[in-house]
Order: sequence, then structure tokens, then C-alpha cells
Amino acid sequence: MSQDKIRVGVVGIGFGQQVHVPAFRADERCEVVAICASNLSRASQIAGKLDIPQAFGGWQELIAQPNIDIISIATPPNIQPEIAIAALAQGKAVFCEKPIATSAEAAEKMVAVAREQGLANMVDLEFPEIEPWQQAKLILDRGELGNLRHVAVSWNVETYANRKGLDSWKTQIETGGGVLHSFISHSFYYLEWLLDPITRLSCSLFRAPGDERTGDTFANLCLELESGIAVSLSVSSHAFLGNGHRLEFYGDAGTMVLDNPTSDYVGGFRLLKGTRESKSLEIIDLGDSSPKVHQDGRITVVGSLIKRFVTWQATGVPDKPSFTEGLRVQQLLEAAQLSHESGSWVPLKAGGRRQEAGGRTTPNPSKEGDRRQEQE
Repeated sequence: MSQDKIRVGVVGIGFGQQVHVPAFRADERCEVVAICASNLSRASQIAGKLDIPQAFGGWQELIAQPNIDIISIATPPNIQPEIAIAALAQGKAVFCEKPIATSAEAAEKMVAVAREQGLANMVDLEFPEIEPWQQAKLILDRGELGNLRHVAVSWNVETYANRKGLDSWKTQIETGGGVLHSFISHSFYYLEWLLDPITRLSCSLFRAPGDERTGDTFANLCLELESGIAVSLSVSSHAFLGNGHRLEFYGDAGTMVLDNPTSDYVGGFRLLKGTRESKSLEIIDLGDSSPKVHQDGRITVVGSLIKRFVTWQATGVPDKPSFTEGLRVQQLLEAAQLSHESGSWVPLKAGGRRQEAGGRTTPNPSKEGDRRQEQE
């Protein structure tokens, strides 16, 4: 074990071993020195497979190790806050998955402790790390589409858990599963990154008939941004041969499309743009054409985040997306859930908080009050 390396402990052997471990190893400043699972036998098996020196059967043991500088968490959202707060209290920087919690209250505590401790903290909100997305943001920032009229997001895929009919944390709303938490958490973040803050929203959540799992598998949302732009989202995690992930930006001078019809979660995007002069959509970015370093494209984009996170840990200079951005997403998720349950539009205060009870919530005329009962 090199003493000049930044030493990393990974909590979780699902996404943790698949993506976090290789992403940290891709940064030459880091060394993954420990991994933990819910029991020692499983942790030891994975540690042996990945040549990781230490294995633990519980996260409490791992974060107590004095030889670890960073804790990387890849667990269900409902248990992330406890682990993150305990790790920060032990003086460890923390990298974690989205959503960072299952309540805004828990996310607020994570933000507060990270600030008190003055430690690096980052959330895996990864789509802005993808090359065509960065090019899309440049086009929007330069105003190449003219005045934006509206934006449409369509994201229809079939997850492994839904294809196999699994009843796991990914399909249970109580643990942070379901399409709202797993998918739309990404959408909330990248829409505000690309465009403007969300000022109000309307949300309807659904499950397929006969599906007794608590997690939603289909969602329809309407958003209004600070600029007045309207955004529609239609997202499903239960769509066999779905259209993939597509964002359409309609301006008075042009149209732009970010499109990924492939099964590659991050590596299949292409960027198209059309103007009134061209009269058609033309491909302007097919993504990184260089040979793949990793078979799993998620390792590359998570690795991009991790490089910035490690730089923050090493230099003390903050970066994004931090727990603060994770909290913003959590507040938007709660507003969406409230909208679904109430059948109303939910306005948002500055910073993402929804209006408290007694504040203005505008009835959504397109929804009947009893529509929310489809999940009962």
C-alpha cells in the first residue's frame, strides 16, 4: 500500500464493484484499499476477485479505519445519509449515489455536516460529463436556437429489475426505488444545469396493472422554468424496446435533439441540430470516437466526476455536483411526490423548497382529484 496515495473505501458490492472501484482506480492518485458488504463472506469474495486488501461485513467497521481518506457509497438511498454523516464525522470525504437520501430532511443533514467538517462531498449526477451533452449546453448558452419555446424529454427503457420482475430496493419506493427517484432525479439535475431553475411542477406516477411492488414505473411531468419555458417529461423503466433517452429543444430559430436509442446508458448519445436555413436535423456530435478504455461507459463518466472530487479532497477547492445539488434534487423529488398525491401543481421557492401547507398550490385542471388513487 503506497503511503502517498489517497486511500478509498467502497461501501456496496453492486454498483460499487461494477463502477466505483474501477472509476477510482482510473485516477492514479487513488488506491482502493477496502470494500464492505452486508456480510463479511460476500465482501471477502469480492475483495479477492478485485484484489482489494481489506474486506468488511459492515460499513461501521470500514469507516472507522484510520488508513482510509475517502468513503465511496453505492447503497440504496434510504441508508446513504447515515453512512455519509458517520463517515464525515470520522474526517472522511464522501462520494455517493443519487438520490442522496429519501427525504429532504436527511439530505439537509448531510449538507450541514459536510459544511461543518469542511470535507469534499460529491454526488453521482453524471449526464453533464458526457461529451454531446457538453456540446448541447454550449449551443444553448450561445443562443443558437433563438428563443426557446419548449423542451420535451422522453426516456423509455426496461431495467433489469423490471425485466426480471424483481422485488428489490430498486422497485420499492420506501428504499428510494422507482422511476421518480432512479431516473427523474437525473432529469431534474440536468434540466437545471442545461437551462434554468424549476419554479413549479405537476407530476403523475403510475405502475403497470397488476404490479404490486410499491415503486412507480411510469411518470408524466410538466415543469415550468424560471424563464417561463415549459418542459414535458415522459419516463418509464418498464418499456420493452423503448425509444431510449431523448431530449428535444425547440426554439424559434432552430431545434436540437440529444438522442440515445441504444442500450449503452451513457455512451450511445448523439447530438443533432437543425435551423430554418438547413430545414433538417443534422448530426453534429456522435460522442467520443476514441477507443473505449472501459467496456462499461458509466465508468468513464463517473471517473470524470471522481477526478474533480479527488481534486477537491486534495486541494480544498469545492466543486459540483455536491451534496448541495443533491439536496436541491431531493426537494424537487418531494415536490413531485406531493403533486402526485394532491393532484395539484406545486410551486417552488428559491433554492428548491416547495410552498408550505397554506401556500399557493395551483390546481391542475387536467387531473381529477382521485387520479392519485391508481396506486392504491
